[in-house]
Amino acid sequence: MTAGLALREFAEGIKGRPPLSRLSMVCLIGYLFSAPFSISISQIFVFTGIASWLVSLRLEGGPSGFQLPLWRPIALLVALTLISAAFSDDPGRSLKDAKQLFQVLIFYFALNTVLSEREALWLVKALLSAAAVASVFTLGVAFMQPVGLANRMSGFFSIYMTLGGYLVIAGAMAVSYFITSEGSVSKGLAGAASIVIIAALMSTFSRNAWIGFGAAALCAALVARSIKGIVLIASLTALVLIFSPASIRDRLFSIGDMKDPSTRERVFMWKSGMEMVRDRPLLGTGLDMIKRTYSRYANPEAMKKRTGHLHNNPLHIAAERGIPGFVAWMWFMGAFFVAGVRRLKGYGEAGFERRYLSVAGLSAITGFFIAGLFEYNYGDSEVVMLAYFVMSLPFMGARETESTEGG
Repeated sequence: MTAGLALREFAEGIKGRPPLSRLSMVCLIGYLFSAPFSISISQIFVFTGIASWLVSLRLEGGPSGFQLPLWRPIALLVALTLISAAFSDDPGRSLKDAKQLFQVLIFYFALNTVLSEREALWLVKALLSAAAVASVFTLGVAFMQPVGLANRMSGFFSIYMTLGGYLVIAGAMAVSYFITSEGSVSKGLAGAASIVIIAALMSTFSRNAWIGFGAAALCAALVARSIKGIVLIASLTALVLIFSPASIRDRLFSIGDMKDPSTRERVFMWKSGMEMVRDRPLLGTGLDMIKRTYSRYANPEAMKKRTGHLHNNPLHIAAERGIPGFVAWMWFMGAFFVAGVRRLKGYGEAGFERRYLSVAGLSAITGFFIAGLFEYNYGDSEVVMLAYFVMSLPFMGARETESTEGG
Protein backbone atom coordinates (compact mmCIF):
# COMPACT_ATOMS: atom_id res chain seq x y z
CA MET A 1 0.00 0.00 0.00
CA THR A 2 1.45 3.38 -1.00
CA ALA A 3 1.66 6.24 1.42
CA GLY A 4 -0.88 8.21 -0.64
CA LEU A 5 -3.37 5.36 -0.59
CA ALA A 6 -2.91 4.86 3.13
CA LEU A 7 -3.43 8.58 3.78
CA ARG A 8 -6.55 8.56 1.59
CA GLU A 9 -7.88 5.57 3.53
CA PHE A 10 -7.21 7.35 6.82
CA ALA A 11 -8.97 10.50 5.61
CA GLU A 12 -11.95 8.46 4.41
CA GLY A 13 -12.12 6.79 7.81
CA ILE A 14 -12.38 10.19 9.50
CA LYS A 15 -15.02 11.35 6.99
CA GLY A 16 -17.09 8.28 7.79
CA ARG A 17 -17.46 9.30 11.42
CA PRO A 18 -20.37 11.30 12.85
CA PRO A 19 -19.55 15.06 13.07
CA LEU A 20 -18.58 15.25 16.75
CA SER A 21 -16.58 12.03 16.59
CA ARG A 22 -14.79 13.44 13.54
CA LEU A 23 -14.01 16.64 15.44
CA SER A 24 -12.62 14.59 18.33
CA MET A 25 -10.23 12.75 16.01
CA VAL A 26 -9.11 15.97 14.29
CA CYS A 27 -8.45 17.56 17.68
CA LEU A 28 -6.40 14.54 18.76
CA ILE A 29 -4.25 14.84 15.65
CA GLY A 30 -3.96 18.59 16.19
CA TYR A 31 -2.83 18.04 19.77
CA LEU A 32 -0.06 15.64 18.76
CA PHE A 33 1.20 17.96 16.01
CA SER A 34 1.19 21.04 18.25
CA ALA A 35 2.38 19.47 21.54
CA PRO A 36 6.13 20.29 21.18
CA PHE A 37 5.48 23.82 19.86
CA SER A 38 2.79 25.49 21.98
CA ILE A 39 1.24 24.43 25.28
CA SER A 40 -1.68 26.83 24.73
CA ILE A 41 -2.58 25.53 21.27
CA SER A 42 -2.12 21.89 22.29
CA GLN A 43 -4.37 22.36 25.32
CA ILE A 44 -7.04 24.00 23.17
CA PHE A 45 -6.93 21.02 20.82
CA VAL A 46 -6.98 18.37 23.52
CA PHE A 47 -9.68 19.83 25.73
CA THR A 48 -11.87 20.76 22.75
CA GLY A 49 -11.46 17.17 21.65
CA ILE A 50 -12.41 15.84 25.09
CA ALA A 51 -15.49 18.07 25.20
CA SER A 52 -16.62 17.00 21.71
CA TRP A 53 -15.98 13.34 22.62
CA LEU A 54 -18.08 13.56 25.78
CA VAL A 55 -20.93 15.28 23.94
CA SER A 56 -20.69 12.75 21.10
CA LEU A 57 -21.19 9.92 23.60
CA ARG A 58 -24.53 11.49 24.49
CA LEU A 59 -25.72 12.61 21.05
CA GLU A 60 -24.08 10.19 18.65
CA GLY A 61 -23.51 7.13 20.81
CA GLY A 62 -20.08 5.73 21.56
CA PRO A 63 -18.43 2.91 19.63
CA SER A 64 -19.19 -0.66 20.60
CA GLY A 65 -16.94 -1.95 23.33
CA PHE A 66 -16.45 1.34 25.23
CA GLN A 67 -13.26 0.89 27.23
CA LEU A 68 -12.61 2.05 30.77
CA PRO A 69 -9.44 0.23 31.88
CA LEU A 70 -7.59 1.09 35.08
CA TRP A 71 -10.63 2.96 36.39
CA ARG A 72 -10.35 1.65 39.95
CA PRO A 73 -6.84 2.96 40.77
CA ILE A 74 -7.57 6.18 38.87
CA ALA A 75 -10.82 6.76 40.79
CA LEU A 76 -9.06 6.09 44.09
CA LEU A 77 -6.21 8.45 43.21
CA VAL A 78 -8.65 11.21 42.25
CA ALA A 79 -10.69 10.74 45.45
CA LEU A 80 -7.67 10.74 47.75
CA THR A 81 -6.18 13.75 45.98
CA LEU A 82 -9.39 15.76 46.48
CA ILE A 83 -9.61 14.73 50.14
CA SER A 84 -6.00 15.76 50.70
CA ALA A 85 -6.65 19.10 48.99
CA ALA A 86 -9.78 19.73 51.08
CA PHE A 87 -7.84 19.24 54.34
CA SER A 88 -4.68 21.16 53.40
CA ASP A 89 -3.59 24.36 55.13
CA ASP A 90 -5.01 26.29 52.17
CA PRO A 91 -7.93 24.28 50.71
CA GLY A 92 -8.81 26.90 48.12
CA ARG A 93 -5.31 26.90 46.68
CA SER A 94 -5.04 23.10 46.72
CA LEU A 95 -8.47 22.52 45.19
CA LYS A 96 -7.65 25.03 42.45
CA ASP A 97 -4.50 23.07 41.67
CA ALA A 98 -6.57 19.88 41.54
CA LYS A 99 -7.65 20.88 38.03
CA GLN A 100 -4.65 18.84 36.91
CA LEU A 101 -6.79 15.76 37.60
CA PHE A 102 -8.76 16.48 34.42
CA GLN A 103 -5.67 15.57 32.41
CA VAL A 104 -6.35 11.88 33.01
CA LEU A 105 -9.35 12.23 30.68
CA ILE A 106 -6.81 12.31 27.84
CA PHE A 107 -6.23 8.60 28.49
CA TYR A 108 -9.89 7.67 27.99
CA PHE A 109 -10.46 10.25 25.26
CA ALA A 110 -7.64 8.90 23.09
CA LEU A 111 -8.44 5.27 23.85
CA ASN A 112 -12.10 5.51 22.88
CA THR A 113 -11.67 7.92 19.97
CA VAL A 114 -9.27 5.66 18.07
CA LEU A 115 -11.10 2.74 16.48
CA SER A 116 -8.28 0.68 14.97
CA GLU A 117 -4.58 -0.07 15.19
CA ARG A 118 -4.08 1.64 11.84
CA GLU A 119 -5.59 4.89 13.12
CA ALA A 120 -3.40 4.62 16.22
CA LEU A 121 -0.31 4.19 14.05
CA TRP A 122 -1.11 7.34 12.10
CA LEU A 123 -1.35 9.26 15.37
CA VAL A 124 2.05 7.90 16.36
CA LYS A 125 3.46 9.08 13.03
CA ALA A 126 2.00 12.54 13.66
CA LEU A 127 3.65 12.63 17.09
CA LEU A 128 7.03 11.46 15.78
CA SER A 129 6.93 13.91 12.87
CA ALA A 130 6.31 16.83 15.23
CA ALA A 131 9.00 15.59 17.65
CA ALA A 132 11.52 15.26 14.81
CA VAL A 133 10.82 18.79 13.54
CA ALA A 134 11.14 20.22 17.07
CA SER A 135 14.38 18.27 17.55
CA VAL A 136 15.87 19.59 14.29
CA PHE A 137 15.02 23.13 15.38
CA THR A 138 16.60 22.49 18.79
CA LEU A 139 19.78 21.16 17.21
CA GLY A 140 19.93 24.15 14.85
CA VAL A 141 19.89 26.50 17.84
CA ALA A 142 22.42 24.33 19.70
CA PHE A 143 24.93 24.43 16.83
CA MET A 144 24.99 28.23 16.92
CA GLN A 145 26.43 28.45 20.45
CA PRO A 146 28.84 26.58 22.70
CA VAL A 147 27.49 23.26 23.96
CA GLY A 148 27.42 23.19 27.75
CA LEU A 149 25.45 23.62 30.95
CA ALA A 150 25.32 27.36 30.38
CA ASN A 151 23.39 26.80 27.13
CA ARG A 152 20.94 24.00 27.86
CA MET A 153 18.42 23.63 25.06
CA SER A 154 14.70 23.98 25.75
CA GLY A 155 13.35 23.95 22.18
CA PHE A 156 9.92 25.58 22.06
CA PHE A 157 9.31 24.81 25.74
CA SER A 158 9.95 27.19 28.61
CA ILE A 159 12.65 25.05 30.22
CA TYR A 160 15.05 22.26 29.30
CA MET A 161 13.48 19.87 31.83
CA THR A 162 10.19 19.93 29.93
CA LEU A 163 11.90 19.37 26.59
CA GLY A 164 13.83 16.47 28.13
CA GLY A 165 10.65 14.90 29.52
CA TYR A 166 8.85 15.25 26.18
CA LEU A 167 11.77 13.77 24.22
CA VAL A 168 12.07 10.78 26.57
CA ILE A 169 8.55 9.73 25.55
CA ALA A 170 8.92 10.62 21.86
CA GLY A 171 12.36 9.00 21.67
CA ALA A 172 11.06 5.80 23.26
CA MET A 173 8.31 5.62 20.66
CA ALA A 174 10.76 6.20 17.80
CA VAL A 175 13.21 3.56 19.02
CA SER A 176 10.34 1.10 19.60
CA TYR A 177 9.20 1.71 16.02
CA PHE A 178 12.71 1.05 14.73
CA ILE A 179 13.03 -2.16 16.75
CA THR A 180 9.63 -3.64 15.85
CA SER A 181 9.09 -2.32 12.30
CA GLU A 182 9.00 -4.89 9.50
CA GLY A 183 9.51 -2.53 6.55
CA SER A 184 12.85 -1.11 5.44
CA VAL A 185 11.45 2.35 4.61
CA SER A 186 9.58 2.74 7.88
CA LYS A 187 12.57 1.37 9.79
CA GLY A 188 14.83 3.91 8.11
CA LEU A 189 12.50 6.82 8.89
CA ALA A 190 12.14 5.67 12.49
CA GLY A 191 15.91 5.39 12.77
CA ALA A 192 16.40 8.91 11.43
CA ALA A 193 13.78 10.27 13.85
CA SER A 194 15.48 8.41 16.71
CA ILE A 195 18.85 9.96 15.91
CA VAL A 196 17.66 13.58 15.84
CA ILE A 197 15.49 13.10 18.93
CA ILE A 198 18.36 11.54 20.88
CA ALA A 199 20.73 14.30 19.77
CA ALA A 200 18.24 16.96 20.88
CA LEU A 201 17.76 15.10 24.16
CA MET A 202 21.50 15.22 24.81
CA SER A 203 21.48 18.99 24.29
CA THR A 204 19.15 19.45 27.27
CA PHE A 205 21.90 18.21 29.65
CA SER A 206 19.06 16.71 31.75
CA ARG A 207 20.52 13.61 33.36
CA ASN A 208 17.16 12.39 34.62
CA ALA A 209 15.92 12.39 31.02
CA TRP A 210 19.02 10.57 29.80
CA ILE A 211 18.53 7.86 32.43
CA GLY A 212 14.83 7.65 31.62
CA PHE A 213 15.48 7.28 27.91
CA GLY A 214 18.11 4.60 28.52
CA ALA A 215 15.60 2.63 30.60
CA ALA A 216 12.92 3.12 27.94
CA ALA A 217 15.15 1.89 25.11
CA LEU A 218 16.21 -1.15 27.12
CA CYS A 219 12.57 -1.89 27.97
CA ALA A 220 11.62 -1.70 24.27
CA ALA A 221 14.31 -4.22 23.33
CA LEU A 222 13.39 -6.59 26.16
CA VAL A 223 9.62 -6.62 25.74
CA ALA A 224 10.02 -6.92 21.96
CA ARG A 225 12.52 -9.76 22.57
CA SER A 226 14.90 -8.15 20.10
CA ILE A 227 18.60 -9.02 20.18
CA LYS A 228 19.08 -6.43 17.43
CA GLY A 229 17.50 -3.86 19.71
CA ILE A 230 20.00 -4.57 22.46
CA VAL A 231 22.85 -4.30 19.95
CA LEU A 232 21.36 -0.99 18.76
CA ILE A 233 21.28 0.39 22.31
CA ALA A 234 24.90 -0.64 22.89
CA SER A 235 25.92 0.95 19.57
CA LEU A 236 24.10 4.21 20.33
CA THR A 237 25.72 4.35 23.76
CA ALA A 238 29.17 3.87 22.22
CA LEU A 239 28.51 6.56 19.60
CA VAL A 240 27.41 9.03 22.28
CA LEU A 241 30.51 8.35 24.36
CA ILE A 242 32.85 8.61 21.36
CA PHE A 243 31.45 11.54 19.41
CA SER A 244 29.73 13.70 22.04
CA PRO A 245 31.39 16.96 23.09
CA ALA A 246 33.46 16.77 26.26
CA SER A 247 30.79 18.72 28.16
CA ILE A 248 28.20 16.01 27.51
CA ARG A 249 30.59 13.19 28.42
CA ASP A 250 31.50 14.98 31.65
CA ARG A 251 27.80 15.36 32.43
CA LEU A 252 27.22 11.67 31.78
CA PHE A 253 30.07 10.60 34.02
CA SER A 254 28.80 12.86 36.81
CA ILE A 255 25.66 10.73 37.22
CA GLY A 256 25.69 9.39 40.77
CA ASP A 257 28.63 11.57 41.81
CA MET A 258 27.81 12.79 45.31
CA LYS A 259 30.31 15.61 44.92
CA ASP A 260 28.17 17.08 42.16
CA PRO A 261 26.22 20.08 43.62
CA SER A 262 22.89 19.26 41.94
CA THR A 263 23.10 15.60 43.02
CA ARG A 264 23.74 16.63 46.62
CA GLU A 265 20.85 19.08 46.42
CA ARG A 266 18.48 16.34 45.26
CA VAL A 267 19.53 14.13 48.17
CA PHE A 268 18.84 16.97 50.59
CA MET A 269 15.40 17.47 49.00
CA TRP A 270 14.59 13.76 49.32
CA LYS A 271 15.57 13.73 52.99
CA SER A 272 13.41 16.79 53.61
CA GLY A 273 10.56 15.16 51.69
CA MET A 274 10.72 12.05 53.87
CA GLU A 275 10.49 14.24 56.97
CA MET A 276 7.38 15.86 55.48
CA VAL A 277 5.83 12.44 54.93
CA ARG A 278 6.60 11.41 58.51
CA ASP A 279 4.91 14.54 59.84
CA ARG A 280 1.76 14.24 57.68
CA PRO A 281 1.54 10.61 56.55
CA LEU A 282 -2.21 10.33 56.06
CA LEU A 283 -3.24 13.32 53.91
CA GLY A 284 0.06 15.06 53.14
CA THR A 285 0.47 18.78 52.78
CA GLY A 286 -2.14 19.18 50.03
CA LEU A 287 -1.65 20.10 46.38
CA ASP A 288 0.63 23.04 45.61
CA MET A 289 1.69 23.31 49.25
CA ILE A 290 5.26 21.98 49.05
CA LYS A 291 6.53 25.46 48.18
CA ARG A 292 4.85 26.87 51.30
CA THR A 293 6.09 24.21 53.76
CA TYR A 294 9.48 23.18 52.38
CA SER A 295 11.48 25.94 54.05
CA ARG A 296 10.66 24.43 57.47
CA TYR A 297 12.25 21.15 56.42
CA ALA A 298 15.16 22.41 54.30
CA ASN A 299 18.51 20.84 55.19
CA PRO A 300 20.92 23.36 56.73
CA GLU A 301 23.54 22.41 54.12
CA ALA A 302 21.13 22.79 51.19
CA MET A 303 21.64 25.69 48.78
CA LYS A 304 17.92 25.96 48.08
CA LYS A 305 15.79 26.74 51.09
CA ARG A 306 12.62 26.95 49.00
CA THR A 307 11.33 24.73 46.22
CA GLY A 308 8.04 23.85 44.61
CA HIS A 309 8.75 20.16 44.11
CA LEU A 310 11.00 17.37 45.38
CA HIS A 311 12.56 16.07 42.14
CA ASN A 312 11.01 12.65 42.68
CA ASN A 313 7.48 11.63 41.66
CA PRO A 314 6.75 8.97 44.33
CA LEU A 315 8.19 11.05 47.17
CA HIS A 316 6.49 14.26 46.03
CA ILE A 317 3.11 12.51 45.75
CA ALA A 318 3.54 10.94 49.20
CA ALA A 319 4.47 14.31 50.74
CA GLU A 320 1.71 16.18 48.93
CA ARG A 321 -1.17 13.64 49.03
CA GLY A 322 -0.16 11.31 51.86
CA ILE A 323 0.84 7.66 51.86
CA PRO A 324 -2.63 6.46 50.75
CA GLY A 325 -2.39 8.77 47.72
CA PHE A 326 1.08 7.44 46.98
CA VAL A 327 -0.20 3.84 47.16
CA ALA A 328 -3.06 4.69 44.79
CA TRP A 329 -0.63 6.26 42.30
CA MET A 330 1.67 3.24 42.47
CA TRP A 331 -1.35 0.96 41.95
CA PHE A 332 -2.27 3.01 38.88
CA MET A 333 1.23 2.75 37.41
CA GLY A 334 1.63 -0.91 38.33
CA ALA A 335 -1.79 -1.83 36.90
CA PHE A 336 -0.84 -0.19 33.62
CA PHE A 337 2.36 -2.23 33.31
CA VAL A 338 0.58 -5.47 34.25
CA ALA A 339 -2.19 -4.85 31.71
CA GLY A 340 0.27 -3.79 29.00
CA VAL A 341 2.50 -6.85 29.44
CA ARG A 342 -0.54 -9.13 29.57
CA ARG A 343 -1.84 -7.74 26.30
CA LEU A 344 1.53 -8.02 24.60
CA LYS A 345 1.86 -11.65 25.67
CA GLY A 346 -1.64 -12.37 24.40
CA TYR A 347 -0.89 -11.01 20.93
CA GLY A 348 1.62 -13.74 20.12
CA GLU A 349 2.46 -13.46 16.41
CA ALA A 350 0.01 -10.60 15.78
CA GLY A 351 0.76 -7.95 13.18
CA PHE A 352 3.23 -5.11 13.60
CA GLU A 353 0.65 -2.46 14.54
CA ARG A 354 -0.74 -4.32 17.52
CA ARG A 355 2.65 -5.40 18.89
CA TYR A 356 4.17 -1.97 18.33
CA LEU A 357 1.47 -0.13 20.27
CA SER A 358 2.10 -2.27 23.34
CA VAL A 359 5.90 -2.09 23.07
CA ALA A 360 5.81 1.69 22.57
CA GLY A 361 3.40 2.27 25.45
CA LEU A 362 5.35 0.12 27.88
CA SER A 363 8.76 1.54 26.94
CA ALA A 364 7.66 5.20 26.91
CA ILE A 365 5.96 4.99 30.31
CA THR A 366 8.99 3.13 31.67
CA GLY A 367 11.10 6.12 30.58
CA PHE A 368 8.60 8.53 32.11
CA PHE A 369 8.57 6.59 35.39
CA ILE A 370 12.36 6.18 35.70
CA ALA A 371 13.04 9.83 34.78
CA GLY A 372 10.46 10.73 37.42
CA LEU A 373 12.62 9.20 40.13
CA PHE A 374 14.96 12.21 39.69
CA GLU A 375 12.51 14.90 38.55
CA TYR A 376 8.87 15.74 39.27
CA ASN A 377 7.70 15.24 35.68
CA TYR A 378 4.24 14.21 36.92
CA GLY A 379 3.69 17.88 37.68
CA ASP A 380 4.78 19.02 34.21
CA SER A 381 1.59 19.44 32.14
CA GLU A 382 3.26 19.14 28.73
CA VAL A 383 4.91 15.87 29.73
CA VAL A 384 2.10 14.25 31.70
CA MET A 385 -0.48 15.01 28.98
CA LEU A 386 1.65 13.15 26.45
CA ALA A 387 2.20 10.33 28.97
CA TYR A 388 -1.56 9.85 29.33
CA PHE A 389 -1.91 9.62 25.55
CA VAL A 390 0.90 7.07 25.34
CA MET A 391 -0.65 5.01 28.16
CA SER A 392 -3.68 4.46 25.95
CA LEU A 393 -1.64 2.90 23.12
CA PRO A 394 -1.57 -0.72 24.38
CA PHE A 395 -5.38 -0.65 24.69
CA MET A 396 -6.11 0.96 21.31
CA GLY A 397 -7.88 -0.92 18.55
CA ALA A 398 -9.14 -3.71 20.81
CA ARG A 399 -12.90 -3.05 20.91
CA GLU A 400 -13.66 -5.41 23.75
CA THR A 401 -16.52 -5.60 26.19
CA GLU A 402 -14.14 -6.24 29.07
CA SER A 403 -13.49 -2.77 30.49
CA THR A 404 -11.66 -3.34 33.74
CA GLU A 405 -8.45 -4.97 32.64
CA GLY A 406 -5.62 -4.06 34.95
CA GLY A 407 -7.96 -2.31 37.38
